[in-house]
Amino acid sequence: MKTKAFTLLAGGLLFLNSLAQQDAGFSQYFFNQLEINPAYAGSREAFSGTLINRTQWYGMQGSPETQSINMNGPVPNSRVGLGLQIYNDQEGPMRNTGVQATYSYYIPVGSYKLAFGLQGALNDLTIFGNQLVLENKNDPVFPTTVASSLVPDASFGIYLYKNRFYAGASATHLLEPKFGDNNTLMSEAAITEPAMFYRHYYLISGIVFKLNEIVDLRPSIQITYVPAAPVNIGYNASLIFYQKYFAGIGMRTAPRIGMEGTDNVFIAMIEYEVGTRFRIGASYDSYLNATQQYNNGTFELMLGWDLNISKTNIVNPRFF
Repeated sequence: MKTKAFTLLAGGLLFLNSLAQQDAGFSQYFFNQLEINPAYAGSREAFSGTLINRTQWYGMQGSPETQSINMNGPVPNSRVGLGLQIYNDQEGPMRNTGVQATYSYYIPVGSYKLAFGLQGALNDLTIFGNQLVLENKNDPVFPTTVASSLVPDASFGIYLYKNRFYAGASATHLLEPKFGDNNTLMSEAAITEPAMFYRHYYLISGIVFKLNEIVDLRPSIQITYVPAAPVNIGYNASLIFYQKYFAGIGMRTAPRIGMEGTDNVFIAMIEYEVGTRFRIGASYDSYLNATQQYNNGTFELMLGWDLNISKTNIVNPRFF
């Protein structure tokens, strides 16, 4: 009964997420690309890391919150990159905690580097039954304690890059892991699929244009596709002053489900390079739809670092 209840709840929450995307999305994705593309590992040519906290729909009870820390770097005297990411994604009574280990290998292509990456993961999906608000508190179908399920997963990506340009393609949740009892259906909500993560596909690209001796322009784009869900497109453009101060705006848009129009999110962000080793950033998302009246937007804070662990010089500044 507990397994079926777990699948009932997880299936419903994951099904609703599958109508959008299940991976945690970040507005400052260009410094956190390891989260969606394992081929990114080692591309910054330093021991790099990013710590991000994202609070979505601030002011709404049970709104999503995500914490992520990732570290990656090149293996000295080789073309190999290694990475590690730990994340926690909480949404209402459901929490997904996971760890990912990444391997990448690059080959020179003219003045570019072309990297291939593979990532293995373990996801712990937990439902907190004691947080559910039920009309009938004695309903035996729903758990009143904590239930969880641990599953493996994998991702693959390719990444073409040099100092002022990158482009990549990747797929996450290659194994499409299923949770709990796969034969249990959520028939009352017309859900006929088991609780699972659906495969995600990503296309990313960015470039930096030198406008003058003081200002650079960094436009970027991220396209996300999940089967049976609308394509999500994110655009960003940042002005970079003295290769140290970043100020940018962006837009994330996706067609609405079952109705005309699109759901749009406006993004504002700032970043600051602290010397040559550290960077800090913040972003704010404002929802340009009916949900705006129920929340105070989404806040994201980022801390990043680049440490030289070899005796070779590293490229500075690093724009991605």
